[in-house]
Amino acid sequence: MPMPTSAVQPEEKRRHDAPAAAVRGKYTPLLLALAIFLISIVATAFAWHFARAELDESQHAEFAYQARQMERRIEQRMGNYQHVQRGTQAFLLGSMAVARADFRDYIASLRLEETYPGIQGIALVELVRPGELDTHTATQRRASPGYTVHPPGERPVLSAITQIEPFTGLNLRAIGFDMLSDPTRRAAMERARDSGQSAASGKVRLIQENGRNEQAGLVMYLPVYRRDAPAATVAERRAAIIGWVGAPFRMDDLMAGLGGERSGDIMLSIYDGDRIEEGARLYRSARQTPAEMRRPARFSATVRVVVAGRPWILHMRSAAQFEARQRSDRPQFIAIVGVAAGALLALLVWTLASGRGRAMALAADMTRQLRESEFRWKYALEGAGDGVWDWNRGTGDIVHSLRWKEMLGYGADEIEPTNAAFEALIHDDDRARVLATLNAYVDSTDQPYECQYRMRCKNGTWRWIRARAMAVTRDAEGHPLRTIGTHTDITRAKADEQTLLEANARLAAERHRVSVILDQSHDAFVAVGADGRITDWNAKAEAMFGWPAASAIGQDLATLIIPAELRAAHNAGVARMVASGGTMVRNVFEVSALHRDGARVPVELAIAGFAQASGFVISAFMRDISERKLAEQLEVERSLALEEARQALQHAQKLEAVGKLTGGVAHDFNNVLHVIGGNVQLLQLGKRDDARLQKRLASIQSAVDRGAKLASQLLAFARRQPLQPVVLNPLQTFQAMDDLLQRALGESVRIRIDADEGLWNTLVDPGQWENVVMNLAINARDAMHGGGVLTIGLRNAHVDAAQAAALDLAPGDYLRFSFADTGDGMDSDVIAHAFEPFFTTKPVGQGTGLGLSMAYGFVKQSGGHIALDSAAGKGTTVVIYLPRSAQRATGKMGVLEQDVVGGGETVLVVEDDPEVRATTVATLNELGYCVLEAHDGASALALLRKGAWVDLLFTDVVMPGPVSSIELAMLAQRELPGVAVLYTSGYTRDALTTGGRLDDGVRLLGKPYRRAQLAQHVRDALASRLPGS
Repeated sequence: MPMPTSAVQPEEKRRHDAPAAAVRGKYTPLLLALAIFLISIVATAFAWHFARAELDESQHAEFAYQARQMERRIEQRMGNYQHVQRGTQAFLLGSMAVARADFRDYIASLRLEETYPGIQGIALVELVRPGELDTHTATQRRASPGYTVHPPGERPVLSAITQIEPFTGLNLRAIGFDMLSDPTRRAAMERARDSGQSAASGKVRLIQENGRNEQAGLVMYLPVYRRDAPAATVAERRAAIIGWVGAPFRMDDLMAGLGGERSGDIMLSIYDGDRIEEGARLYRSARQTPAEMRRPARFSATVRVVVAGRPWILHMRSAAQFEARQRSDRPQFIAIVGVAAGALLALLVWTLASGRGRAMALAADMTRQLRESEFRWKYALEGAGDGVWDWNRGTGDIVHSLRWKEMLGYGADEIEPTNAAFEALIHDDDRARVLATLNAYVDSTDQPYECQYRMRCKNGTWRWIRARAMAVTRDAEGHPLRTIGTHTDITRAKADEQTLLEANARLAAERHRVSVILDQSHDAFVAVGADGRITDWNAKAEAMFGWPAASAIGQDLATLIIPAELRAAHNAGVARMVASGGTMVRNVFEVSALHRDGARVPVELAIAGFAQASGFVISAFMRDISERKLAEQLEVERSLALEEARQALQHAQKLEAVGKLTGGVAHDFNNVLHVIGGNVQLLQLGKRDDARLQKRLASIQSAVDRGAKLASQLLAFARRQPLQPVVLNPLQTFQAMDDLLQRALGESVRIRIDADEGLWNTLVDPGQWENVVMNLAINARDAMHGGGVLTIGLRNAHVDAAQAAALDLAPGDYLRFSFADTGDGMDSDVIAHAFEPFFTTKPVGQGTGLGLSMAYGFVKQSGGHIALDSAAGKGTTVVIYLPRSAQRATGKMGVLEQDVVGGGETVLVVEDDPEVRATTVATLNELGYCVLEAHDGASALALLRKGAWVDLLFTDVVMPGPVSSIELAMLAQRELPGVAVLYTSGYTRDALTTGGRLDDGVRLLGKPYRRAQLAQHVRDALASRLPGS
């Protein structure tokens, strides 16, 4: 690098030469010397004051930085511990009943001892109300036999530590401890309960302490509210509280390692509350010996911080080693050198000024040197550095101050004033950069010079140097010619910068660790700012809602995953949380969210809001409960199915009970009716001329008929009526019944039949079916006060598997009948009981309540289905399904009543009831038959085996004795091949039926029967015998 000689001279020189030359007289040398000395003293004082102020400012700034770092580390560490508690609160999901193994695994995953020094563990503190102590103790002793709540004594409300992890060491003493028994702890627990936020206690003695190495302690609490309980107000939070998440701390362990590499620079004391009192002291640095405490500190600071709602006072004093490291001799050195230089210059000026011409020249030269010295000091001070250097690029001269060399550990003559010597001291990694910066400075016309680099000390170590300089003179082109600058030792600042970088790296690592934990969580974690925009979105949230984190972060949460109808309520809730400072709305509740594809996702939500340096943040843990909802739905469906099965079982049991009751009553009841009816008919035949008697006999017979119908309807409802089905065409059946229906309904009701073309056939008992149709028609008539329309619909219907399950039918082809009226209709309560026997809405005396029940029993017994569709004021429709028959229709509803015809054949009457038997024998005799009688099967069989000849065996179905009616018929046909058999019974007890239908070939005459019916059935039975019999 070329170094031309400087050609620039300061303008000030010419201004000062004139007064110097004018000094004359006797006192000129002395005055000149005194002037020079005074100027030197003034310049030295200015330089000393500047250096002293710069040193004080640097030391105070360093202490303030250390204090701020200590305050920030404490707040950051306590904030991290609050996050641990919030994670535990979210893990509990509003219940203290968590399995010990699950809680142990969760706490183990946090690695408390490695990651969170000072925390003794995480404890679950359960609230125990006055009457729950015994139950609580018994429950806990199942897992911990020696468990007890302590200290003993009666208190209005108690708490107990039920679990604490890690469950080792001093933590074993904590189980069962009632934290509410201590006023200091209780105050913090109540503050946490009422605010919904973390609350730190005052200074306490931890229950874990055992008398050895005791430390001051505190406990931080976070409330746990009952799941799904509201917690928007203080009253609601007090009602919903079920416990706390507690975190005990030993202060010495908590503060261990918090000061970093320079922990010895600050003497720290922490006091609980707002006053500095010895009794409130939580912590004091171990280095604060009595001697250190008595030593007046040069720097001190008192800071008030709030930790989880509890104020702390941090009192910090500078340590002796900090003050020693910051101490500098630079101001004293400047003062000594300045005074000595001023005295030397004054003496030299006085000596030279004693001569005449030589003195004048010497005075001028001294004045020039003084001005140059002042010039150098001025710009050295403007450079504000510790070591001073002066480089003349024109002459190549380099001047290094003694301090410049001492900073690197060298003596005054141990570094040559050359460029090569300077470059040799620069670190290899920095040399090229330093030279490039210096060349850029030299090539510029208006830029100052500044660069940071490492220089090698005499002992081989490296120190960071900050070089700053400015041009004192420039060449004709404006480039720097002479430069004066300073070297400042910034090694400590670089170390602090590195410490800060490491702290930020640790903070980033901690954030990464928390992020990894959240990404591995089974729950989605989402955080939003006060503006509702997403700031955090973990991997589970990506899987749950279909949005990758890169797309979700920065988006409005309500727009992204909140259903449209819930967004207004969501935004209002966020605004309330922000306004309340983060009070939890409730602990855990269920909401519906949107997947990216538009599907609804049911989630269980736990939210909390809190303030951070970056602003207000709302965090939420969301758990996908789709599987649980599906399980709940399946459980509901299963319960409904069980309820339906239970109701079906109850109905079946009711039918069975009614069937047994009806069957038991019907046999004897029908026998009684038969005796009455038979004798009435015999009297009618014998007293035909007595009109008055005939009228009374007809009335008796009508009562018998009504009783018989009542018994028949009960049997039909209970499905115990033996059916004799035939294949019928439904349309032809209704056409044949048209006149009968119209007479029953009257002129005010119009009948309309709506039938499909090609209507299928069905297999039913024609007599019972006719009764069903008539009952439904009469019910419709009674519901249509003042007249109306009865529409009878006939449809071919195919029932698939899904419909069959709903209708309780087998899949297949059916005839669908509908009877729709325009009457008053029925409400849901009436519909629920409509098919029950004896239930009726008609006035007393106008209905038995058996019409619909009889229809229900008949349809079910015929393999079909019946249902009601009705609403109050909208009429009623009765729908009946009957199975399709592929056979051809018989073309008739039933057997037409014919003239009474008797005969001369022999009939064997077998009947256990003597009155019934006597009535039957008298009727048959009156018809001309030869009648034999027997009181049971055994006696009838004895008659036959004695050689008695009979043409017809007329036997009761239900009889006592060893020989049943069926066995009697079989043995009679064996003894007398071709003998006709006719059964009679008021109730068969399923003896002659299969599936409710009479077996093939069986003839049955139900009791009570009329004379004409007996005559017809006897003739039909005799006519059915084989030819030649």
